[in-house]
Parts: sequence; C-alpha cells; structure tokens
Amino acid sequence: MTANNENGAQTPSDRSEHRDAAREAARHIDALMGLFRQACHRQGWTLEAERGLVGWTDVRCRAGHEFSVTALDIVANPKPYGCDPSEPWCKECANTAWVAECLTDLKTQAQAQSVELTATRERDKSGEGHVVFAARCAEEHRFEVTGRDARTRRGDPVDILCPDCRQAAAFAEGFAKIETVLRETQSTIVKRYQNGADIRCRRGHPHTFRMDSWNERQAIRPDFCGACDRLGKFQAFSERAKDLGITVLESEWIAASRPHRAVCFAGHEFDLIPNRMKRGCPACPRGMYGSTLPPHDVYYVVSGLDAVTGKETVKPGISSGTGFNRLRQHAEDGLVVQHLRISGLPTGMARTLERFVLDGLDREGWLSTRGVEYFPAAALQDVMGLAAEWFTDQAGLSIRPLIVDLDDVYDAVAEPKIPEVVDVDASTAVLFDSDDIEAVAALTR
Repeated sequence: MTANNENGAQTPSDRSEHRDAAREAARHIDALMGLFRQACHRQGWTLEAERGLVGWTDVRCRAGHEFSVTALDIVANPKPYGCDPSEPWCKECANTAWVAECLTDLKTQAQAQSVELTATRERDKSGEGHVVFAARCAEEHRFEVTGRDARTRRGDPVDILCPDCRQAAAFAEGFAKIETVLRETQSTIVKRYQNGADIRCRRGHPHTFRMDSWNERQAIRPDFCGACDRLGKFQAFSERAKDLGITVLESEWIAASRPHRAVCFAGHEFDLIPNRMKRGCPACPRGMYGSTLPPHDVYYVVSGLDAVTGKETVKPGISSGTGFNRLRQHAEDGLVVQHLRISGLPTGMARTLERFVLDGLDREGWLSTRGVEYFPAAALQDVMGLAAEWFTDQAGLSIRPLIVDLDDVYDAVAEPKIPEVVDVDASTAVLFDSDDIEAVAALTR
C-alpha cells in the first residue's frame, strides 16, 4: 500500500490510518489527564481551569493558595501516587514553616533597626508566600521588604534591612579602607566619586577603586598596585641574578617563565628565564660559578640621554673588576657621563651601598624611568648625597670632594680605547682612599 497516489494526494486508506492514530493518542491523553486529576485529588487541590497536558492549569490547594501547574509535569513524576499528601506540592504550603521563621526574623530586625513595617496584600515572586511589607527606616528611606530579605544567601541575618542604608554603610566601609591604604602606601586620591575613587600609588601608577560590590571592596588593600607588584618581582629577580654575577638588561618584568635579556660578568649576552636561572650563563663553564664568581666590588654613577626612554637619566649601579664592560654598555645606551666610580670595595659593600641609595631614592619619592635603577637626571644630587651619607656613617671611612684636571681623571678611571665612557664631571667627583676602604673591610665580612 503506497503513501500517496500518482498525483501526490493521500489515499482513503492513509486517512483512515491517521484517524486511528489520532483516536489512540486521544485515549492516552485522556488517561494521562485522568492521572493528573487523581493526583490533584490526593493533594486536595481544586481545579479552577483545565487546559490540557501542556497548558498551565489554575488550581487551589486545601489552604486556599492559588497557583498554576502543568499537568504533564505532574504525571511525568516517577511516582505521582507515591508522594505523601503531608508533603504538599504547593510551594506556599511546603514553605509555611520557613516563611514563618523569616517573618519572625524580619520583625525582630525591623524593631532593632527602628524600621516601620506595613503589611500589604501582595506576595513576593518566589512563590513561597512571603508577605510584601512597605517599610520606612530611621533615615526616612522608603522601600519594600519581605521575610526573604531578612536573611543572606547563607541563611545568616542581614545587618541592615534598608537597601539605601546598606549601600551607604558599604561605601563608608570602602572609603575607610581607602584611607587606610593611602596611609600605608603613601598613595594619593586623584579624583573621588560617589561610588569609588581614582588612586595614584607613590610610584605614579593609576588605579580605580569601586565600592559597588563586595568583591570590588575586597580589592581595596595595600598590594592593590599590579605595576608595583611587577616592579617588586623584577627587583627580586635582578638581585638573584646578581648573586650569579649576571646583570639583567631588560627594562621591566615580563613573566617568570619568559626570557629576559641579560649579560654575565664575562660579557656574554643571553636570555635568562627567572624560573630557570640556577645554571646561570650558558656560555660560561659551570665551574666558574660559586666560589670563583667575581664579587661586586665596583660602585658607579652614570648619566646621560637614555636611548631606551629618550629621557635624561641617572643610573647608580654596581659591577666587578674595573667595571669597564658595564660602563661600555651604559655608554651604548646613551649614559656616557660618569660621575662616580669606586673600585676595590670589600665583598658585600657595593651591594649594601646600592641598596641604601635605592631605598633612599624611594623614600624621597623618586620614580624610576625604567627598571628599578634608572631615575630622572634631577635625582643626581640625591644619588651622590646618599652615597656620601652611607660612607660617612661607616666607621673608619671618609670622603673628600676632589677637583682635578680632566686629563688626570681620564688617566685614573678611563679605558683609553673608549674615552667617551668616562666624561667625568670633576665638580662632583669623589675619591675614597684605599687605606680607608681596607680599614672598614671587616665591617662587611
């Protein structure tokens, strides 16, 4: 038997099959609706309007609560007749005890917070049967509240019922945290808003604090500045590299797993990865590290037009031996004026002096132009003053300004092959006697 005739029309036999299928389906639908009506009877529901299996049927439970259900959802339950009538499907009936507890909490908190409650005939949209109250707080804020609003999502009582007062308290807490952060980090407020503030940390990095959510208020803490955090990581990375006789040439922190340009004490340039720096320079024999590593025994101060940033820059730093290789690299970057170079320092003294000068510049508010050791040229006087202060505080050492002929200075501190490296500013040159250095060597051992 074919489905269609030659013209594509259904045959009488096909139409008969369809009618039989429709009648069979109708019998099943009637049976399902019968199951639905029986389930409603067991629950004590009264059918207000019946709309088939998939339509919303209006019902009323024993307690008089009116709501809507879908017959298909009821009969699709694995055990529609296994449910105990004492466990009602009506949300309001099922949550009667819960609603009563919430209402008690609401009234208790309203009395404690001087909130006036006026009951309305409305119910909230949860379907649990919470009464909607018109409320007014002591600040004359008007709002609507239900028993659900008396508890947090975790079930704990809320501190403040009034949304406006709650927001004001959250904002006050946030601004108080901002004031604490400002004091602890020496940051400043650039602009203040009703719900936040623009902050600039002491190194000049901008950031915005917002009080609109709990998560954003948690971000108001002393370590808020990501740029300063990266700078700290870069500084720690540079210090660990110096322990291996390596100088990091990169201008800023990239990532712990990414390579940074570096140069070892032997002059080999290579890529150094912070997570894999135990080996040190790959071009140097392994035996060169450890006890045979040349110490940092040179302290220097250079300045000039930095080719990287295009700014007049002063750079205090440390090196080994004569310091010539490092000064040559600075000269290639534009830092060709040498103001100070002290060689032959006892082990540990150069790094101690470097840390003292960098910490002093940080306290004075000087912001690095790149990395952690490059500063505006205007900081030169402070750099020299801090170096002099450190040496003055060391027992047995003395410093003396020295005005000499430039030719003598070149002979004393320059490599003749590249004289432009040592364009010494004689008016700020400082000499330290070797006898003075030897006298204080015991202090750093």
